Amino acid sequence: MAQGFTPEFLEELKYKNDIVEVISTYVPLQKKGGRYFGCCPFHNEKTASFCVNQQSAYYHCFGCGASGDVVKFVQEIESVSFFNAVKILADKANMPLPGFKMDPHYQEKKDRKEVLKQLMRDAARYFRNNLIDEEKGKEAREYLASRGINDETAKRYGLGLSLDFDSMPAYLRRKGYKLQDLFDCGLINNINNPRDAFGNRIIVPIMNGMSEVVAFGGRIFHGETDVAKYKNSTNTELFDKGRTLYGVNFIKRDKKANGAAYKEIILVEGYMDVISLGAAGIKNAVAGMGTALTEGQARELSRLVDNVYVCYDGDNAGRHATVKNVEPLKEAGLNIKVISLDNGKDPDETVREGGEDAFIAKMKSALPVIEYKLKLCEDAFDLASVDGRAKYVSAAIRVLKDVDSRAEREVYFERVSSLSRVSIATLEEMLSSGAPIKDNKPKEDAKKKESIVILSSRFVLNRIMENAQYVDLSQIKREWLAHPKHQEIFDYALSLNGAEFNVGQMYAHIEDDDEIGKILDVTKQLEEQMKNKKQEEDYFEGCLLSLANEFIQGRLDYLKKAFNKMTDLEEKRKATQEIATLQKQLKSKFISEKL
Repeated sequence: MAQGFTPEFLEELKYKNDIVEVISTYVPLQKKGGRYFGCCPFHNEKTASFCVNQQSAYYHCFGCGASGDVVKFVQEIESVSFFNAVKILADKANMPLPGFKMDPHYQEKKDRKEVLKQLMRDAARYFRNNLIDEEKGKEAREYLASRGINDETAKRYGLGLSLDFDSMPAYLRRKGYKLQDLFDCGLINNINNPRDAFGNRIIVPIMNGMSEVVAFGGRIFHGETDVAKYKNSTNTELFDKGRTLYGVNFIKRDKKANGAAYKEIILVEGYMDVISLGAAGIKNAVAGMGTALTEGQARELSRLVDNVYVCYDGDNAGRHATVKNVEPLKEAGLNIKVISLDNGKDPDETVREGGEDAFIAKMKSALPVIEYKLKLCEDAFDLASVDGRAKYVSAAIRVLKDVDSRAEREVYFERVSSLSRVSIATLEEMLSSGAPIKDNKPKEDAKKKESIVILSSRFVLNRIMENAQYVDLSQIKREWLAHPKHQEIFDYALSLNGAEFNVGQMYAHIEDDDEIGKILDVTKQLEEQMKNKKQEEDYFEGCLLSLANEFIQGRLDYLKKAFNKMTDLEEKRKATQEIATLQKQLKSKFISEKL
């Protein structure tokens, strides 16, 4: 099952959500022949290279390589999980999720959650109306203005105001909500004494990726000294701080409005940092809802961008959080740089004091993670003393153990050696004693051979997936294919028992992979390079011969090497026979003789 859903359910879901209709709500498409084209929503382009195949129910961009079915498209364009993408499409098609069909209370639970969502929307509107009220919100607006947050910024982020501890609960009760509802959403702390949990504070609505209000944050603005500066919602039925990134919904909204995604996102500590940066014109910032970034939050960022700038407070706590939180970002496959702020400053203070230019300057001097960690080592020890240099070397070696590339390590060795006065040879010896230095230099001949085999394998798979008339699956052996994903696709094709291959439905049975996009890329190459069907068919035959011969040669090499170690006469006799058969197959120019 694909992430908990049966192939049958996903096939029905895709059938009821026509891929052209769904994508057309996000991207203007124009029909050309049997396919639809438009400008890709996942990268900037002027020439339409984004192709939607309605019959096979998949999309593919010949520019950036983005590809998938209708579920993958919704997942990427909305920056949501696979589950939530399925849920969006299921709701659109009025299909209950299969896991809930057996739950007799499903509809009751769904209705309950809708009540809570509406409650949070009404609460956000109430707070917002207070802030924009000419008299009630005057003091709060003046405070925000003093921090560089004008009315436009306040509107973008939906900022509001709690007037006191009693008005909000009374207002929501008049609208028909129960005290239990308010308590379950974290709007009040006690049912018996229903007081606004964010009383007398400027309110920041916390929204999920779908722009649904799930929580609130509140900040004092009267200069109180006997209360916490910030107060935030605790986890509720709607809100899980470990799964929420403040600002993601604005990133996605900008993406839809402008037709292009940001190239990078700035990760900061708190929502006020996001708002202050936004006020200065830097609108691609998000914040975690706690000091520890979770794997889920890192994965959500990876669905939005490839590049993340981490910008935490410029104090010891911020530096510690930075080192800790880059790890889930690395695991999510993101490219990371770290912005270093002046000691004790946070992004909010930095941009308020120096404006957008000051922050952009910090961004331009951002360091890759390893360089940032080494810089922390340099700052932590007295390099003028022998003891300090020794401690610095030990700390730097621990950092460099995470670097696999020999070339990259050697560059850093020069830096550490220069500062510590310890020779590069000694540094290499210290490092290798704990973790052998890896030489990642590829063997060019093997790489070239692998490239030829992979390209041939992709062409063969592409023709299978596009239902080319000359393809005969019985003339192809699974083991000839060069990649595990290729073999998986071939197995799926065999399971169809002669039925037409549908790429969109394939995704219900096979886990998505970048390799699928590379196979689909072959279509454009074929259209550009092949003059006619005869040339295409001949090339297909040549690819098959190349794959078969490569496999046969590999088996021959193995048998010849193993033969010298064989002691059993019968085993040697069988090996001799197989070697003779393989040599004959290798000489043949006909696929039928290689099977």
